Amino acid sequence: MKEEIAIRLLYTLGVIFAVAAAGLLVSFAVKGRTAAQTQMGTRFGLEVLFLAGIFIPTYFGGPWLLAAACILGVLCASELYGTFEDGGEIPWKRSGILIGIGLILLADRVPDVVGWVFPGLLLFYWVVRWLSGTDPSSVLVRLKRTLFGILYPFACLAFFVDLGSREAGFGYVVLYYGLAEVNDSAAYLVGSTVGRHKIFPKLSPKKTVEGVLGGVLLTLGLAYALWFAVPDFSAVKLGVAAMIIAAAGLSGDLFASRLKRRVGVKDYGEAVPTQGGVLDVYDAFIFVAPIFYYFLRFTGMSGGS
Repeated sequence: MKEEIAIRLLYTLGVIFAVAAAGLLVSFAVKGRTAAQTQMGTRFGLEVLFLAGIFIPTYFGGPWLLAAACILGVLCASELYGTFEDGGEIPWKRSGILIGIGLILLADRVPDVVGWVFPGLLLFYWVVRWLSGTDPSSVLVRLKRTLFGILYPFACLAFFVDLGSREAGFGYVVLYYGLAEVNDSAAYLVGSTVGRHKIFPKLSPKKTVEGVLGGVLLTLGLAYALWFAVPDFSAVKLGVAAMIIAAAGLSGDLFASRLKRRVGVKDYGEAVPTQGGVLDVYDAFIFVAPIFYYFLRFTGMSGGS
């Protein structure tokens, strides 16, 4: 089953990237080569690496999946904690990263444990946040920021490990990451091409109404193109999943933007050309993981670990 999904995924991605490349060539021919179009071409070229960084470890599973989640968690948490430090706050960076890695390892060893631990961690974070003051050097403020980095990205990536470790896990990850990524990329492509009306001018100035609507519609269309990854889904369940992932992906992007605006930085880092840091690339993927997990728990999840 997994091999068949992988083959059909490669074919589907080939078609998608061929259409995207054709669209860029037409745009070059009509409008001439501009800096924005060159940036768009670079972005779509990098998408291959981003997708491979998630799909390949999930396909092989086991230590590959764990290693990918841990490495991604360390990179993203380092950028996030660094952003907090730029804003004058001092999280316990090393402790947060070590606890986060432990949470990912726990999710691999004990199925569904993250589904129970996450709400408790979230509640604990909000209690600490409520009790903390404004002094960045105080214990509670430092604890608040450390807990934030444990929840996001590590706890979210623990959901990714839980999903990817299941019998039907490769299909789950293909669906939710594929849709989260196409929602983001399509919104960028449509918004930068025909977008005119800003939807969140202060929080995310580049986002447009046209881009968001284009992203949602293309996400819904791709969901049915990826139906082979989750053959047990009904047409209604697949459509609902697509809408939830599109909404969650947009929320994750805005959530990440709000954190950056609060500190006064444009990106979390400079590791990725045209996109900023690693967390800027995978913010939607990370944010969507727990939401998709609970959607599956509510509607029925196929296969155990």
